[in-house]
Amino acid sequence: MRSVAALLIFAASSLAYSITGPNNITGWTTSGPNSITWTRVSTDPSNFTIVLDSHQGDPTSQQVLATGVDGSEGSMTVSPPSGGWVAGTGNRVNFVKDGGILAQSSPFNITAN
Repeated sequence: MRSVAALLIFAASSLAYSITGPNNITGWTTSGPNSITWTRVSTDPSNFTIVLDSHQGDPTSQQVLATGVDGSEGSMTVSPPSGGWVAGTGNRVNFVKDGGILAQSSPFNITAN
């Protein structure tokens, strides 16, 4: 039963955008620039918006980093706002389109440099 569930989870994860970085190993720095990397399949939407969610559940902590991102690029470099990003843990990058989340990164740290 476990192997069937694992197979279904793997199959579902292979059918959509997957954010490969940042992650819990490769976080960001407050002064940037920082990179976002991802994989996709041909059936994924061609473009999306990238949102940084600094504190889960607090809508005021969400910052749009880029709009109209071409999904076929596979990576993007983003620069922080003036003054830099706030250092902290539990940050996530979301790919959104039409009000829905297409992909969400693993939680990552933003560290001062």
